[in-house]
Amino acid sequence: MTDAARPEAGRLNILLVAENVSRNLSGETILPYYYLQHFLALGHDVRVICHERVRDQLKKELDFATFARFSFVKDSLLQKLLFRIGRAFPHRVDDLVFNQLIQLLTQLRMRRVAREQLSREPVDVIFQPAPIAVKAVSGMHRLGAPVVIGPMSGGMDLPPAFRRMDGPLVRLAIAGARGATGLLHRLIPGKRAAAMLLVANERTRAALPSGIKGCVREVMESAVDLGRFLPRSADPALNGPMSFIFCGRFVDWKGIGYLVRAFAPLAREGGVRLDLIGDGELVGEIERLVAAEGIGDSVVMHGRVPLERYMEMLHHAGAYVAPTLRECGGIAMMEAMATGVPVIATDWGGAAQYASRDCAILVPPTSEAEFVAGLTAAMRRLAEDAELRRRLGEAGRLHLEQQGHDWAVKARDVAEILQEVAVPRRASPIPINVAQHAPLTQAV
Repeated sequence: MTDAARPEAGRLNILLVAENVSRNLSGETILPYYYLQHFLALGHDVRVICHERVRDQLKKELDFATFARFSFVKDSLLQKLLFRIGRAFPHRVDDLVFNQLIQLLTQLRMRRVAREQLSREPVDVIFQPAPIAVKAVSGMHRLGAPVVIGPMSGGMDLPPAFRRMDGPLVRLAIAGARGATGLLHRLIPGKRAAAMLLVANERTRAALPSGIKGCVREVMESAVDLGRFLPRSADPALNGPMSFIFCGRFVDWKGIGYLVRAFAPLAREGGVRLDLIGDGELVGEIERLVAAEGIGDSVVMHGRVPLERYMEMLHHAGAYVAPTLRECGGIAMMEAMATGVPVIATDWGGAAQYASRDCAILVPPTSEAEFVAGLTAAMRRLAEDAELRRRLGEAGRLHLEQQGHDWAVKARDVAEILQEVAVPRRASPIPINVAQHAPLTQAV
């Protein structure tokens, strides 16, 4: 396509496809939410296809004009049956097998809606930012508009010393799921036929399905809203007890059990607190571990909290701890860094990619005993050294700014990529007028 053929003089008509779009749900659901908001702020016309489970939440949060951009798909009876069956298996098996089948069926339903949309109105480019899993199948193909998928991540295993966390059934499910995806990508060739695939790193690039026809470009998948998560004014540990905070799903690979064990020696010494935020299938197990360690007076389990409450808690935290062992991204950790909270994280996966030893204490996961001891030592260092807390807190925010891990920057960069692959406009270009859309702060 020549430069003259691209719709550079006008706004793009973007069809954004993602199963979940939410600022309040966990993990990758926030990615399409921020892309939507910033694409609109850049003056592009965006339509969205997603699952109806987020409909009520979006209706409350968005203004009428933005909410009207959404089309929703429902679960079929087969998907509901698969959901019930999957709950009888270990969580990892349920996630790798049954949830993947459910998502596959959702992809096919969203493809039908996308085809209907393209038959009614012009679309310059289809953008699918989620799911970020590189092995996930995309139903966006042969729709009459170029497709951009990503940024994707994944293809990551547990550290070698922790591979036994996955039992035989889980390892079999992982091998089976990864083997089956090759056939699925041939049957449903959304990623193989896409005009552009965005990957977070070389590990993700290597995990792409074979037979890719489009371009592949490296773009990190996570970011943080630096305009919303602002640096705090003071270190709360200077005039109060030292507190540590964790936020995420209660699943084994998040390493919460190791965090509790590492925190126990400090709790017995007194003068510290651990705030655990989130929910999941391991909540009961973590509660029992806290009781067994005898540190119930020093650990507060908050469950899932509203975003505004979490932001407030970050301002009152002495340090953030991310002991995750199979994390490709790291949004919660980056939110802490943006707030100026010093970070302790695992020297593995997303944490090691989005932070560095200049702005965080990274603990090598060499063995279970050494990992726990390393977390304990790191927490004790921060509890005793106010200057280290200040230095790491300031460096964390600066690192995000310098590396461009801001949603405004990332959305602009991705919009430029969409512009590269967009089809010629079917009508005369419309000049960009940012004033046509509500400011970002008014749309949330």
